[in-house]
Amino acid sequence: MLHTSQLNESVPNRFEQRGSFRVSKPTLEISLGDDTYTTENWSLNGLLIKGHLPESSLDMEISGFMKPEGTAENCYFSGRVVRIDLKERQFAVELDGQSREVAAYLPLWVIKYGSRS
Repeated sequence: MLHTSQLNESVPNRFEQRGSFRVSKPTLEISLGDDTYTTENWSLNGLLIKGHLPESSLDMEISGFMKPEGTAENCYFSGRVVRIDLKERQFAVELDGQSREVAAYLPLWVIKYGSRS
């Protein structure tokens, strides 16, 4: 849990990879349990997700499904929270690099859906 002193701060983890090439289209829809979010941007290494993840903490393991917004395609992912920004209402997830499905789908989705408006 975050403490009161952190409410207006971005809380980075020392392992975050901010230098990765970021993609904003297509926007990905992220399903975590009963909650649905969308991405601000993403890379092959991680997701910057709009919204606030209740009861979150740095290094918290998460898993769910992602898909290009407005499509029926779906891909399971797992990762860990590496940044929480309550002021901007965003959190970043580092993807587990072991998923071949994620490594295959993300580049395909850029080609297939990236030029949509």
